Amino acid sequence: MSPLRWVRALTGAALMLGLAAAPSSFARKRPAEVPPATSGLIDNVNGIAPAKNGGVERFSGLLISGDGRVERRLGVGEPRPERLLFRLDAKGQTLIPSFIAPHVRLMAAGIALMTLDLSETRSLADAQAKIADYARANTGRKWILGQGWDAARWSGTSAVPARLPFASDLDAASPSTPTFLVSADGELGWANSVAFKLAGISPDRAIASPMAGDAMQKVARVAPAPLPKDRDIAFDKVQRRYIALGYSTVTDMGTTIDDWQSYRRAGDRGALRLRIIGYAEGLGHMLTIAGPAPTPWLYDEHLKLNGVHFTLDGTLASGTAWMKGSPSPGPRIEGTRLRNQMSRAAMDGFQLVLSAHGDAAVVEGQMAFAEVAQTYGAGLRSRLETGATIGSDATLPLPPFQALAQIIKTSPDRGFATALAALTTRPGFDAFAEARIGALEEGQWADFLLIDRDISVQSPDDIAETRIAEQWIAGKRAWRRDDP
Repeated sequence: MSPLRWVRALTGAALMLGLAAAPSSFARKRPAEVPPATSGLIDNVNGIAPAKNGGVERFSGLLISGDGRVERRLGVGEPRPERLLFRLDAKGQTLIPSFIAPHVRLMAAGIALMTLDLSETRSLADAQAKIADYARANTGRKWILGQGWDAARWSGTSAVPARLPFASDLDAASPSTPTFLVSADGELGWANSVAFKLAGISPDRAIASPMAGDAMQKVARVAPAPLPKDRDIAFDKVQRRYIALGYSTVTDMGTTIDDWQSYRRAGDRGALRLRIIGYAEGLGHMLTIAGPAPTPWLYDEHLKLNGVHFTLDGTLASGTAWMKGSPSPGPRIEGTRLRNQMSRAAMDGFQLVLSAHGDAAVVEGQMAFAEVAQTYGAGLRSRLETGATIGSDATLPLPPFQALAQIIKTSPDRGFATALAALTTRPGFDAFAEARIGALEEGQWADFLLIDRDISVQSPDDIAETRIAEQWIAGKRAWRRDDP
């Protein structure tokens, strides 16, 4: 082959290889892959959420990420994503953040649903009648246990005001079966003489007053404790009750290791839907549950132990009241022991909560907190609580819309925005959870309610009658009114 023909052959081969390797302009182009949808949308809502300036913010759509958090709030006319995991047309319903119950005793509330419930009684006679009926209907029980009585709700007269109940009052309704009934706030026990005798408490004390502190614990120790399976049933009942009422989160005061284990068992089997922020019942339970520091958030941020709860009783009824200058004061509250326990918890970063009953207890608690703050600073957000917190109850929760109405009626100068914050952002802040829940801000959990009216423009009486259509927790529907 001549050199010229050799060059031409090599050139032709190279050209053919180049054409084969190069993409043809006539080749069919592959369509670009469409990324999967990652967000859901609750659209066409009258959205209301607490604002940081103390007012409210409004929106018409809520964009929710795939992991159940708020991606952003959408205004009227703002473009909506074309591709979505889901879209719910709320048809103009009002959407607000789910409520946070700021002070409850969750397992006590659950157990109350399985025992005698006195939360609806409105007089001592009414309570006695209900107890007597229960005793007759449960003659085979070894004990009668119950919850929920509240002497403050019992009507009296101007001449004879409502009073705390005595053992003799309970003897009249349940004379032979040991009976132990815990008050609505969980701080007082009402027992009959049979129960006092089994607990080894003197008859004089039994006649004098209901129990608090050590006396209450003595009776509680001889009363039959619920089995783990009973606790799990009780928790399931109370969880469903709170969610149906519109609460997505509760601040559980007085969490015991038995309570904690029930919550953990629910979490392990994927049945923990309520968010629970716990405060251990004293140092012993605090150390057993959490050890050297508050627990992390567990179960997709549905469970956490934040701190420790103490109770300080300084009422005349308990026999521990003290008053400076009183001619015959009762025994002074043991403040040194309280301060030592507070310091022990604070040094490991546990938040302190003190339920103080009576003026003497409040004063002692204020002084104790001031001294702890000098050593550990104010960053612990210590909480001094002087009575049942509005919006919750130790046995059965107060419906939150009734609580909103009550706040507005008692503080009309503060208005709707303050009332809404009292049951959303404020308890979230108090529990160190303001970045996670309460305001439906970007990055917070999508915990919200769809309701039947715009409560921002309603009278308190109309607010109290609000009905919930749906509750969503972590971007998923947790309850719907039409569900069985």
